[in-house]
Formats: sequence, structure tokens, C-alpha cells
Amino acid sequence: MAAVGQLAAGVAHEIRNPLTSMKGYAEFLQLDEKDPERIEFLNIILDEIERVNNIVEDFMVLAKPKDVELEEKNIVSIIKNVVSLLEFEARKNHVCIHLDYDLDIIQIICDENRLKQVFLNIIKNGIEAMPNGGDLHVRMRIHENNVHISIQDTGVGIPKDKLNKLGDPFFTTKKNGNGLGLMVSFKIIENHNGKVFVESKPNKGTTFNIFLPTRST
Repeated sequence: MAAVGQLAAGVAHEIRNPLTSMKGYAEFLQLDEKDPERIEFLNIILDEIERVNNIVEDFMVLAKPKDVELEEKNIVSIIKNVVSLLEFEARKNHVCIHLDYDLDIIQIICDENRLKQVFLNIIKNGIEAMPNGGDLHVRMRIHENNVHISIQDTGVGIPKDKLNKLGDPFFTTKKNGNGLGLMVSFKIIENHNGKVFVESKPNKGTTFNIFLPTRST
């Protein structure tokens, strides 16, 4: 996948050029279009263009795993920020997010934006795994020289035979997913010298256990 990521980086410019043109002309056609059916078709085209662009972005993360901006940050603040961004979506889906932590400040060395991408992806997946609503628990605990972040939903769960495939390219349990989100998330955690363990039982829920090194004092 590293080779595929490097290939994607090499052709990203060539991919984005036609995408930009297609998006521009589709938006131009929207301006004077009055036919509802044609408007719907144009919206579908624009959505698909955006989807392709997001796939290219995901591959770019794989292609440049070392291109991170490492700084000392408070992981509690980072996750609080992510939860606040997803509060509306959670309420809309009748999901209650519970945030629990022992310390207000847990310092780690990280690329804040990359980690936000990870937690946004996993928490959003948890919300989507509960189509009838439920509870999502986000907990942070110090475990030896690591911070243990667990993200636990009460959703549909993942069958055992599919659990080991999580993070594989293009493997997904979602109807409209492409599998790249978790693959990129796992790679980001790996680049932070962290580890991810996933536990799940069908109709019981799924827990993502993420371990990241804390700042040495």
C-alpha cells in the first residue's frame, strides 16, 4: 500500500486537474439550469467528484507518512474539540456521546490535525453504527507511559471474520464506504508510535482502543 500511496501522490496533480475542470463546468451548468431532474444529475456529478477527490486525499496521507508537524499538545483538548464538532450529528442520530477522563491535561507529541482526522473518523463511524440511536463512550486513561483512548459504541458490531480485515484497503462494512478512512487512521496512529486494538461483537457494539505515548517528563 505504500507503493500504491506513492503512485497516487505522483499522479495526484494529473487527477486533480481534470477534476477541477469537471467541477467548474458542472457548477457553471448549475447556474442557469431550471430542470429539477438535470439539477439532481449535476448534484450527483459534483458529489462523485468530491468523493474521488477525498480518495486522492486519503492516498496522499499514505504517500507522505513522515510529513507531519509534531508538537506537544493536550490530547484531552483535541478530543474535546472533535466531540464538539460531532455533537450535532450525534443528536440528529439520537446518539448520546459520553466523555470521561481522569486528568484535564495529558500531554503527547503529535500532529494535531492528523489525530483529529483519526478521532473524527472513528467517532463518526461509531455514530453511524447506531442507526436506531444509542450511547457512545469516549474514555481517556493513563496506562503506564501511554494514554489509552477507548471509543465504544452500542451499535450493530462487526462479525469476527470481518474484524481482522479492518484497515485493509477497500474493505468496508459500510454501504457507501471505501475502506480508506480506517486504513489512513491506522497509519496515522502507527506514525505516532501508537497502537490500535479493535474489539467487537455483533449487536453488542464495537470498541476502538488506541494507545499513544505520553510526553516524558
